[in-house]
Amino acid sequence: MKDIIVVHPVRETAMAIRALIEKGGYHVSHICALGSSALEIAYEKRNGVIVCPFLMKDMTSANLAEALPFDFDVIALSKNGSEQYMGNMITLPLPVNTHLFLQTVGILATGTSGFTKRSENENDYILKAKQALMAVKGMTEPQAHKYLQTESMKSGKKMVQTAMDVLDMLD
Repeated sequence: MKDIIVVHPVRETAMAIRALIEKGGYHVSHICALGSSALEIAYEKRNGVIVCPFLMKDMTSANLAEALPFDFDVIALSKNGSEQYMGNMITLPLPVNTHLFLQTVGILATGTSGFTKRSENENDYILKAKQALMAVKGMTEPQAHKYLQTESMKSGKKMVQTAMDVLDMLD
């Protein structure tokens, strides 16, 4: 199991996030107030998941995600309700959907991920599946991406496998 680090400037909020994660059956190894502190801890570890606000006092979650060593993922909690997916970061809207949040933590923390590290070939399948969903189902690109992510989480399959399944189903 990967280390889970919670970042939040308000101690009570950090403790509430930790309690939620631990209620879900996962262990939080560190709590800190700043992204830079989490980054220091990350460089001492082999792998992990960082749960943080989208905007921290000293950096954004995207800056943190870009600076992290390989095999670290970020779950950023966004007040404005936006959902974003980039490299090693998944943004979830607030108020958080507890089930989706714990499912995301679990998938990333147990190393069965595959949502955040893909080859160019895998990205091609995902792009084609999103384009197919947009054409056939009338979805927007974010809706198609969310659909693929949600279906892959539900099935426990990598996102690329879900994309291949969608392409087979729509052919």
